[in-house]
Amino acid sequence: MSPSTVEVAAAAAPNPTVPYPSYNVYSQSQLKTGLATASLIIGILNFLFFGMFLIPIVVGIVISVVALKKINRSPHEYGGKSLAIGGLVTNIVSVVVLVPIMMVAAIAIPNLLAARRAANEGAAIYALRNILKAEVTYQAKKGYGSYGTLADLQNELLISPELASGTQYGYRFKVETGKEEGGWSGFAVPAVYGSSGVRSFYVDETGVLRGEDSHGLDASKFAPPLNSNRDYPDSRSLGRRSANNSDD
Repeated sequence: MSPSTVEVAAAAAPNPTVPYPSYNVYSQSQLKTGLATASLIIGILNFLFFGMFLIPIVVGIVISVVALKKINRSPHEYGGKSLAIGGLVTNIVSVVVLVPIMMVAAIAIPNLLAARRAANEGAAIYALRNILKAEVTYQAKKGYGSYGTLADLQNELLISPELASGTQYGYRFKVETGKEEGGWSGFAVPAVYGSSGVRSFYVDETGVLRGEDSHGLDASKFAPPLNSNRDYPDSRSLGRRSANNSDD
């Protein structure tokens, strides 16, 4: 075969075509960015609320990581890498902000609750002292030697309507009269034990204010006296003095 014949045959032979695998190629505007966008939105919300909610932060970080993995694995299908990175950063920053907030809350909240309980207990003691003085006045002027209920005291404008209702300052109040020895007993119990108060208080015609942790139950005359009650004398002697003065 002559060289010219070989050249003609080579020119006439078709070039072989190598097949390539087919891919679904998306344009930039068609790439899926839903996860990346969601991670960024959650991160911004967590940052704005100072990471006060832990679960959304965890959700935002997980979505950001999943979005980045999908983008790196299938860049022809998923986009928004910058959005996912931004979501991851804002969620992590929210965690950093949350830690000191939780530390401050762990210290401040118990102190605030303790201060609230102490304030309620002080107010309950003050209310029982008002009931004590009201009973002395009622016995001397209206009770003819007898003591009155909370309603009786309120009818004579000796105590406030709020105190007469039996609930005030986070405590429940009650007065028991008609004792065999002719006395009375006043009680103050936390409305919500451990939250509105801890100690229960007791006072009677002796004028001695007592209190102890009764686990939400009534205190009794066997409870230890409060030191702050030393300025209040025996109400029976006060009653007698008032009665004698009225007779004069």
